[in-house]
Amino acid sequence: MPFSPSSALLSNDVYATLSAMITPAIFLTANGSLIISTSNRMSRIVDRIRVLNDLGDRIGRRGSDFDFPRERLVNVEAELDRLVWRSYRIRYALVSLYLAFGAFVGTSLTLAIDVWTGNHRLIFLPTLLAVLGVFLMLAACVNLVREALEALRGNRKELWFFRELQAKRNAEGMEELPK
Repeated sequence: MPFSPSSALLSNDVYATLSAMITPAIFLTANGSLIISTSNRMSRIVDRIRVLNDLGDRIGRRGSDFDFPRERLVNVEAELDRLVWRSYRIRYALVSLYLAFGAFVGTSLTLAIDVWTGNHRLIFLPTLLAVLGVFLMLAACVNLVREALEALRGNRKELWFFRELQAKRNAEGMEELPK
């Protein structure tokens, strides 16, 4: 096939299009990693809620072997409330991440459609979808940071509660746990 300026232009256009379509793939990879880690965080929250529901049920039964059952039930209820709040943050993050994933896929598709049709009238749409995807990833990250901070706050509260129980045991002359 002989070389002509029009075939070089077409070739450059195709390469530019392919390059532009690959760029959202970087966002897709990052987004996919966030989806996986966020799903894992959600699973841990669900598991912890189940454990606390079971613990609350066992503490609430008459004749349970737990010391300070009222204090323990109050603590379990407070922890469940924190976990529900955290689960909302995770839910918002996951929804944002899945929508961002769709926006990045849409970016690639609209770039391809724009080139295939040859009219270059859709060029605003891929840009809009890419910006939307980045904004949704930012919203997800904000929710993930808020959830992580609440998880750490919850850990501190669990430690404080444990120390309070130890202090009550000591004040009542109950046996301490072995060190």
